[in-house]
Amino acid sequence: MLAIALGAMLLVALGPRRIPPWVWPVAGAIFLVVFRFESPQAALGAIAGQWNVLVFIFGLMLISAVADQSGLFAWVADALVVAARGSRRRLFCYIFGSGALLTAILANDTTAIVFTPIVYRAVAGRGIDALPFLYACTFVADTASFGLPFSNPANLLVIARPEFIPYVLHLFVPMLIATGLNLLVFLVLFRRALGGRYARAEPKRLEPRMRATLVTMSIVALGYLAAMAADLPLGPVAVAGALAVLIAARANPRAAVAQIAWSTFALLAGLFVLLDAVVHQGASAWALAGLHDAARHGPLGTLVAAAFGAAVAANLLNNLPVAAMSGALVAHGASKLLAYPFIAGIDLGPNLSTTGSLATILWLTIVRRRGVQVNPFEYLRLGLCFVPAALLITCLWLWIVK
Repeated sequence: MLAIALGAMLLVALGPRRIPPWVWPVAGAIFLVVFRFESPQAALGAIAGQWNVLVFIFGLMLISAVADQSGLFAWVADALVVAARGSRRRLFCYIFGSGALLTAILANDTTAIVFTPIVYRAVAGRGIDALPFLYACTFVADTASFGLPFSNPANLLVIARPEFIPYVLHLFVPMLIATGLNLLVFLVLFRRALGGRYARAEPKRLEPRMRATLVTMSIVALGYLAAMAADLPLGPVAVAGALAVLIAARANPRAAVAQIAWSTFALLAGLFVLLDAVVHQGASAWALAGLHDAARHGPLGTLVAAAFGAAVAANLLNNLPVAAMSGALVAHGASKLLAYPFIAGIDLGPNLSTTGSLATILWLTIVRRRGVQVNPFEYLRLGLCFVPAALLITCLWLWIVK
């Protein structure tokens, strides 16, 4: 089972470009069902059991599509270009910071799906090497996604109904540190590409429908907080928020729905079935045994084992199905406090590979369509420059605050 799952993820990263990424996980899942390694009932149950996160992702995609239609994201990119006053380095910092804010409020998939093409258009048209800015979009989408419960759908798989205050106490500060470290490392690594200047641009006007969209999206973020306080699932809240944004933006519903990447749900379904088969082969028991062994080295050793173990697994199998397994471990045997290092590893860890998270897979598809080539080994090198350090800092913080 593990070999099939790993093979599917390898093909997602390296497979023929004319074959969509979702084909490989779906093909692997079908293979398991056809040859009775996984029953149809178990496969359907694995997908249906994650209804909340699937509905949440749908709501996010619809919000992103509507905001894109309204011109809000394009206005933000243009505003950043103007604010940087011709400095490539300053523009990079502004884009990185805006990507972090967008991720925190609207989740990492929004940064990958919507912000990436807008950033590409903003920088490539000015004769700037776009690759560092594109890397900024995908890395910040994962790095800044573990500080708030709704910043990454994977977080809701580990803790289905999180309590906002305890969550923020444990993970918000490490997220800020990790994001700052990520930015600092990139400024050093890309210092040559970020040198020089570009022609300054004129500011554009924020139109009323853009302003209405922005205000409504802010209200949706507050709705997430209210839902968590009331112990309600966030999926229906995201869909209701999408409908509110649709009305506020006066957007075309058909055009917005057509902009949704529907193949993403096929990819997720395949991943959930693959993981379910792996779990049935004893993966959960093996993970619990590993955590039990790590406990011999004290609480800090357990935190490190959970965070780094989740990071490695996320890069091998994708972080969403690994998050589902982590949630099951927390619910059926592991300490509740291990949910936080699991989330850190699941969100930060995918910065080591181009298939580690859904956001990264979507980003890779977008940049390939624009003729930009991404070397997976360079991606790994960039991630290794800060991910291990960020995970260690997070574990130390969790050990202190407990």
